[in-house]
Amino acid sequence: MSEEERRNMGSEESSRPIPGITGDIVYKNPLFTMPAILEPYKVGILSYASSMLSTTAGFPLDSIKTRMQTHSYTSALDCFSTTIKTEGVRGLFRGIVAPLISTSMSRSMTVSIYTDAKPYVASVMPEMQLDYISDPETQRFVRNFPVSFISGIISGSIISLFACPFELTKIFQQIVVVVNRDTKVNLSSETLPTKVFDVAGNIVKYEGWSGLYSGYRYHIIRDAFSAGLFYSVYETVKLQLQLKNKESDYFSEEVKARVDALCVPVSGAAAGCLAWATIYPLDTMKSRYQRDVLGNIIRVKMGLPKLDIAPGKLKIPTREMYKGFGPSVTRSICVTMIFFSAFEYLMKNIA
Repeated sequence: MSEEERRNMGSEESSRPIPGITGDIVYKNPLFTMPAILEPYKVGILSYASSMLSTTAGFPLDSIKTRMQTHSYTSALDCFSTTIKTEGVRGLFRGIVAPLISTSMSRSMTVSIYTDAKPYVASVMPEMQLDYISDPETQRFVRNFPVSFISGIISGSIISLFACPFELTKIFQQIVVVVNRDTKVNLSSETLPTKVFDVAGNIVKYEGWSGLYSGYRYHIIRDAFSAGLFYSVYETVKLQLQLKNKESDYFSEEVKARVDALCVPVSGAAAGCLAWATIYPLDTMKSRYQRDVLGNIIRVKMGLPKLDIAPGKLKIPTREMYKGFGPSVTRSICVTMIFFSAFEYLMKNIA
């Protein structure tokens, strides 16, 4: 093969966008072969299963994060101990049904939309001139970041329409006991709506159907930007680590395969941490607005007048807006490490 042919092949390879999430897969000895009728839905099914596992593992930290964003605790440990003391271990898992359904479904849909959107985004983006980079793999890596970022934004924006009502009911369940105590209206535990359908019914009853989208302006910006940042950072870090591993002369092929697998949770942790650190103040504003909506529902149930609340303008992040960040970023790291490890393993072992 001539040098010119090699360059042409390298150019074609570098211009081809990297497939979403997993990269190219060649099945040798798969653990299981999916029925042909389900094969088109493979990404969604496997990401849903992985998300259910990761959501369950990270939910207690998510509950602590929401409580700290919307109420006053001296520390995450104080929030944890107070919740255990007043509500028991069950309090940490209050509201888990909604995210098990919605978060798993939305993450599954997000991954599917992202994977499908990526080749289209790559096809309409203007070609980046990277002649100054000689290595085709490096060119491919550099081109992948903006494609991943825009594909993530598209995916996050679409999914926010589905996810917002479910997340609102989850937050309602997580903090309803605390809000009831703070508003000092003291509804009995039997009167408080704590189940998914009771919560949704109360929101619609007192706030109308639009109440299910309380705080949506924050939600869509958060989901779009975080998804764009999340997927682009995840793929960038993973591809860079795997590229360095591939070029290494110190490891055997067997060791390199193990290092490649380790790159997945490390990249997931990096992406989750950076994405949450960036969008956390916006998430806090959303949670506080939704808390006030919940407070009004409890007041009306007691025959008291509503308080005037309105979504505030986007603000410059302050330290106060990072309350609960520790549990949140810890949860994000755990969840993304578990999710991507499970998802990529299943994708590469189920044909």
